Amino acid sequence: MSAQPDDQDTPAVDHGDLALRAAVAYRVKQRIGEICDPLIAANADNIRDTKGLRSTRAEMPLSAGGTLAVGTFTRSVSKPKFVVADREAFLGYADEKGETEYVVRPAFEKGLLGRLKYDPKSGDVVDPTSGEVIPGVTYEPGGDTLSVSPKWDTDGIAALDDRLGFLDMALEKLPTLTSADFYTALEAGK
Repeated sequence: MSAQPDDQDTPAVDHGDLALRAAVAYRVKQRIGEICDPLIAANADNIRDTKGLRSTRAEMPLSAGGTLAVGTFTRSVSKPKFVVADREAFLGYADEKGETEYVVRPAFEKGLLGRLKYDPKSGDVVDPTSGEVIPGVTYEPGGDTLSVSPKWDTDGIAALDDRLGFLDMALEKLPTLTSADFYTALEAGK
């Protein structure tokens, strides 16, 4: 007796309907992105470009008056660091110190980069223990915005989601959309 898969309980999926659902989902996602992405970027640009501004709070006005916190957008900032910009020059330096095998030993590089000092007058990167200028290493002062991201307030985001419920109604039929009901399912208010 051969075992047969139990496909009788699973209705057949129409490949065309799945493709149509995917096509609609891609277009909705793209159209929403075309509207939303510039707004998100404008907020990030404002936070990044406004001197001294590290974060900004989003508040939703309430019909009874006042506001409800939705979240806070905070920019992360790069920290100053030393980086090996010229691998060959650095390899030559490490080789002179006996700190190479076939590559610079990672512990040597990490330790050295962790103790270096930057001389702003000369632009040199210096090992404070030996006073040597280290070839191939540059200083990145940090302070560049890495990203701007939200930290959501639970009550505020729930209230905002409640107000945006019309999107759910507009898309609720998408997971079961068939070519037969394409036009009626996507009509406004349906």
